[in-house]
Amino acid sequence: MAEEFDNLLNPEFDEQPLFTTKKRKKLIGLDDLFNDHKKKQDKTKKGKSKAVKTRNVCESDDDDDDANETASKLTEALQNFKKTISEVDEDIGALNDIGREGISSNWGLQVFGTQRSPSPLAVPHLEGCSLLQNSMNNVLDALLDDSSQMGETFLEGLLLNGWLSKLVITRGHLEESIGKWTVNLLLYSSEESLMASACDFWCAIFCNEADAPVVKVEWLPGFVELNRALDSFGFQMHLPKKISSPADPTLDSSNHRGPPTNIRTWIKLANACFQVRRRYLALSKQEAEELIGMLICLFLERKLLGLTGALHDCLLSAIYFFEEKEWSSSCEKVAKSIADRIPRDLNCLRAVDSILGVDTRSKQLRSVVASQFLASFYTELQVTDAKDLLKFLLSNNLKDKNCNFSKIYLCLVLTENWLLFRTETGPLVNELWRSFIHKCSIQISNTNYRPFAQEIRNRASYLLHSTVRG
Repeated sequence: MAEEFDNLLNPEFDEQPLFTTKKRKKLIGLDDLFNDHKKKQDKTKKGKSKAVKTRNVCESDDDDDDANETASKLTEALQNFKKTISEVDEDIGALNDIGREGISSNWGLQVFGTQRSPSPLAVPHLEGCSLLQNSMNNVLDALLDDSSQMGETFLEGLLLNGWLSKLVITRGHLEESIGKWTVNLLLYSSEESLMASACDFWCAIFCNEADAPVVKVEWLPGFVELNRALDSFGFQMHLPKKISSPADPTLDSSNHRGPPTNIRTWIKLANACFQVRRRYLALSKQEAEELIGMLICLFLERKLLGLTGALHDCLLSAIYFFEEKEWSSSCEKVAKSIADRIPRDLNCLRAVDSILGVDTRSKQLRSVVASQFLASFYTELQVTDAKDLLKFLLSNNLKDKNCNFSKIYLCLVLTENWLLFRTETGPLVNELWRSFIHKCSIQISNTNYRPFAQEIRNRASYLLHSTVRG
């Protein structure tokens, strides 16, 4: 015990006392623990990085396998699709034909060709008209100075501000020279202000109030003037000849190709001529029939789409130009004229649709025009009876690869219009019609990609649903 006590008191042990040594070991241990912790973190990060790289490599290999498998499935599906198309159309090239068919089947005709030099009316000397001589003689003498050009300038001023029509209506007399001069401006002037003012002048003369005195007109514009103007505009559907090719806007972009701006005022003048039969005989019955055929042709010119409303108004006035006892025979003649002018493609459907069918006469004309087009399709059948036509259409095998779907589609739409706007249809006709549209809706599959196949199927399904619901 004494020896152990001496050792404790020995100065050599002062450098490493028991309690001090334990305290220092504790401090050093914390540093080591911190360093070890950092090393473990670094090792863990490196391990995770290697694991991610390994997993990415594995997943990349899996993705490549999946991509190859997906590509193989897509290739197989595409081959099956091509095989299906080939079985339906028996020619894989039919898909290309579908595209060409869609382009060539658009409605639209080049109704106007190259514009010709206008042949305006010969106008008597304006300075000799009584309107200039009797109105404000002193002022006019100073203005005119025996010059016809000054007289025309003065009249243009009256025309532009609307005073010319008021003077004529007040006097109750329209002279031939002023009438022809204003019609020339209306049909051939290149100045839109003069052209529009001349149109307003004639509308004011023709459409004067019913209780106002009738203006005595020495000369009236009529079919001759309207027809001559269309000739100068380049209109090329006068004669009953079919034009088989649709309009191609890339054929000629020349400014000399019609229609000109004057076609707008031409339509308005024709409309006024149709409306004034009870006051002025501007058109005969035969001339009115001819003009209706020309109006329907104008609906086929895509450049006139902006004037569709004006054309509809003019056509309605033309339909009611005829007296009740004249209408039935004139309706047949007009329908035949239209069928003779227009080719048997989608243009004939456009022609039928241009007759709105909002009133009794329009419905009748629409039905008869559709009937005339159907008759032109089957001239050998002499189509006059709806039952015979429907029986013939039902005899077509829509599953036959040689079936002409484009013709079936045209006949489907035309027959729809023929029957829809007829005054009376019997139960047998209605039953045959339902049978036909039912056949069209079920005998054409939704995988049939031949031209017009889906158009027939969809339209027939819609008509069948409407018929059953009605």
